[in-house]
Amino acid sequence: MKPRSFMLALAVSLAGPASAWADPAAEALEALRQQVQQLTQTVQQLSTTVQVQQQHIAELEQARPQARAQTAAAPVSLGQVSAAGLGSFTPEIGVVADIVGQASESSLDEKGNDRLSAREVELVFGHPIDPYSRLDVTASFSDGEASTLEEAYITHWGLPAELKARIGLMHPKVGKAGAMHRDSLDTVDEPLVVAQYLGAEGLTRAGVELSGFLPLPWDVVTHELTVGAMEGGVGEGGTLFGEVRRRPSYYAHLKNFVELSDDTNLELGATYLTGSRDDDSDLEVHALGLDATFVHYVTPTNKLKWQSEAYLQHRDESFTADKTTGKVTEFHNNPLGFYSLLDYRLSPRFGVGGRFDYVQPVDVNPAFLARDADTAYAAYLTFYQSEFARWRLQWRHTDFAQGGDDHTVFLQGTVAIGVHKHALQ
Repeated sequence: MKPRSFMLALAVSLAGPASAWADPAAEALEALRQQVQQLTQTVQQLSTTVQVQQQHIAELEQARPQARAQTAAAPVSLGQVSAAGLGSFTPEIGVVADIVGQASESSLDEKGNDRLSAREVELVFGHPIDPYSRLDVTASFSDGEASTLEEAYITHWGLPAELKARIGLMHPKVGKAGAMHRDSLDTVDEPLVVAQYLGAEGLTRAGVELSGFLPLPWDVVTHELTVGAMEGGVGEGGTLFGEVRRRPSYYAHLKNFVELSDDTNLELGATYLTGSRDDDSDLEVHALGLDATFVHYVTPTNKLKWQSEAYLQHRDESFTADKTTGKVTEFHNNPLGFYSLLDYRLSPRFGVGGRFDYVQPVDVNPAFLARDADTAYAAYLTFYQSEFARWRLQWRHTDFAQGGDDHTVFLQGTVAIGVHKHALQ
């Protein structure tokens, strides 16, 4: 190779690595410069957007008094509301159907005995009225009973001391099972103490209710206090109060909830009710209710629940006098009733459980009772097809205080469509 060619090749080979070492730094600086320019442009755009929005807000604030004056002078009719705005007036609608088949040893032709029936079909409406209140309505239909308005109440938030109010026809927060809809129960039927003291399906009464959390210094346990006044009487077949509606009844319920661990929680409740047993204004009946619900998640899909509830009554002048013969009949002054339920979720789709009931009758002379109380034993198997469909098979044996016993088998199918706040859990 000629010396001149050799020197030129050497110069090229030496210049190559030097340019390779210099290029990455230059490229990084250029990329950083471009990113800074982009960020600067973005900040300028955001600043412009904020200025435009502030100007728009100021214009709206200036136009608000004029708009209010125009609205007061000429209210807008529903016919002037645009189609896009009609969605805000559409209520949440749901339907829950409870189909129950029942076979019993009893020969009495009572409601539900030895037949398949649409025990209850609930048509549920609900929607917020404004940011502070909501309306809920439940209409109930049945092939064995007359159609009825089950619930229609307004819930209002934002009261002083963060209180919540309900007013209208509702299930008052009395106890545990008595405040639930049938589709939320763990069994096909209500516990005997609820059915006999408060009535079939628990209490449903028109009234007013206030509830709120107690401002205690600790947050490990939450305490919710509910007080209310409702029209007199009880539900179908209930014996706690008399039948006169114009004499109001009063109640209070304290719920305490604590998380014992990440997998275990405990809820304790106490209820006080007072009302009249006849047509006068005296409050002759006082009842104390206690409830406890223990829940433990064995695994994320296996849940154990133990729920118990008891009611003890004190009844003044617990007797009746026949106006014709003058014969006086004595009753229990302090009747007692309770139930205890154990439910275990075997898997997300299957659950088993059992319930024991004990309830002393109210309006029956103890001298004519064969047993001190009605007692019952129940066992059930539940198949959760989905959160919208559930099937349950239940067996119950009952020993009646007035003598005799009965075996009953229930087959229940419960389905829900639309929007329904009581999920089939």
